[in-house]
Amino acid sequence: MIRASMLARRLSEIAGIGFHVDAMATLSPQEVMQMRQLTIFRKTVLASVVGLSLVAPPLYAATPVSFDSDACSNPSAEARLRQRENSVLGPAHAETHARARATQCRVAMGLEKVATPDSQVLAAAQAQATNTAGQWSAPFVIPVVGITAVLLHTGKVLFWSYEPSQYHNPDASNTGVAYVWDPVTRTGHAITPPENIWCAGQTILSDGRVFIAGGNLRYPDPNAPAGQTNFEGSMSSYTFNPLTETWTAQPNMSVGRWYPTVTKLADNRAVITSGLDETGSGNTTSVVELFTPAASMDGVGTMSTISFHDPSGMYPFQYLVSSGQMMQAGPAFYNTVLLAPGTWSWSSIPNMTSSHYEYANGVIYTDASVTPLKQVVMIAGGAEGDSAFRNNEWFEVGNPGAGWRQYPQWLQPRHNANTVILPDGTLFTVAGNAASTGYDNPHFNSELYNKPAGDLTGSWIPMSPNTIQAGYHSSAILLPDATVLLSQDDMNPQAASTHQAQVYSPPYLFKGARPSITSAPGTLGLGQTFNVGSSTPNVSSVALVAPGAVTHGNDMHQRYIKLRYTKQGAKNLRVTLPGSSAEVPPGYYMLFIIDSQGVPSVAKFVRVS
Repeated sequence: MIRASMLARRLSEIAGIGFHVDAMATLSPQEVMQMRQLTIFRKTVLASVVGLSLVAPPLYAATPVSFDSDACSNPSAEARLRQRENSVLGPAHAETHARARATQCRVAMGLEKVATPDSQVLAAAQAQATNTAGQWSAPFVIPVVGITAVLLHTGKVLFWSYEPSQYHNPDASNTGVAYVWDPVTRTGHAITPPENIWCAGQTILSDGRVFIAGGNLRYPDPNAPAGQTNFEGSMSSYTFNPLTETWTAQPNMSVGRWYPTVTKLADNRAVITSGLDETGSGNTTSVVELFTPAASMDGVGTMSTISFHDPSGMYPFQYLVSSGQMMQAGPAFYNTVLLAPGTWSWSSIPNMTSSHYEYANGVIYTDASVTPLKQVVMIAGGAEGDSAFRNNEWFEVGNPGAGWRQYPQWLQPRHNANTVILPDGTLFTVAGNAASTGYDNPHFNSELYNKPAGDLTGSWIPMSPNTIQAGYHSSAILLPDATVLLSQDDMNPQAASTHQAQVYSPPYLFKGARPSITSAPGTLGLGQTFNVGSSTPNVSSVALVAPGAVTHGNDMHQRYIKLRYTKQGAKNLRVTLPGSSAEVPPGYYMLFIIDSQGVPSVAKFVRVS
């Protein structure tokens, strides 16, 4: 199970109160308010570093509170909090938190300044040449916190989040917001989600529907009975129709889930694991459930319990691998298992070399252009103790006996980062932060793995830095035009109306004219060989990239498949899909061609049936 100290720390950070929920439960209401005021001030100071709004977020009340210097001079509150943290976290960890609070107080009294990365970031950006480091757009507003981002086959992006005005109000826990954004026009519109699906799990079904499991049933409530004060996970599930932009309620799960992982199988059913349950106890459920979708876009499917397995923590990494089984890896190093559809039995694979708690990220890369097909999973980063780390490791699915091995390491230790697979198979890692908290020591320098993900001879090289802060609750996904969308974090949740995003153009877009797909079928069958027309005879590779569906650094749908092809005529390609639905799960993909200079086309959406 996830360590108690780690769970307590993460719950408190997510709650936005800066201190542990369990520790605060013993404080008086006046002392709790003073501690909240201190944390709000801390967020306000940090917000000023990156140019965010300085409006303080409401916590358990809708009325904003301002910083009160008494919070730095109340020995009773500090002593009781320190005593509680000693018992929950241990003396060493409690001492780290006490020092952090002391620093916040010195900042509050003007005795210490907060360092700003802005000048360094700008200088680095000016020093980078766009043809080797890419280029970021100017920040622009997406008026919703992009905690979850899903690319729809319409080419638009679906975001959802909590309702900022009710953030952490237990009496209004079930209020959320959602937004559909068009990358072409950079405009969008709000839509109303069925409930607060913030912190759900999600994937994309074969017909393009988004399937969502769980979410936020209730924020932590200090007035709840003892043992029930933590987050409560929702038992609900929904599908979202991207064509009509409507939601359909699906059957409830048997347990609540807050921070679950959802994985689509080869037959279009979806496995749901992990997440805090509905009791408010902080228990991570071991119940494994299966959603079977209805045939029609707006139909209601079925839900069933299929197994039990301790996922070792929230948001474990899960991938459908070429054997047809589902791999689950992490966050604990020993949680490395395969789930066999049908029998729903678990089998072990070698352990990872380290645990990846605190929001690492991972990818699955398939090279179907070679025989036998090669498939690798790479998991990177996370945080342990008081800092992020960068132990990137990989697993070759077809060679399990080799175990997990070290992958080329990031330049920067990171957690809360996102790794996006680009059309040429390279990996782009962006944002995150270095401290154990959700927002401190943010990274602005992105980096690129300069070989396809299955090639271990590459290295990570620095790319142009983003200028918006993107730590905890940020997201990044690949867009159909081969750029990357990055959404700002929520360090100041009340600033949602001015929430920012940036679009990154990788170096390959500065190498010359782009090729284009002049013709391709809209629907493909497994094992099919089909024609693709190209604007150029100089094509070096063809690939399918599954649309992203990411939250908390965990992209539950991103998948890369390099395809086998031959040339037939100057500008015509004969491309072959693998014949297995485990290798190419049915659904919508972005089809890219890449020319001999490494420049990708704009994608054409195709549906594999």
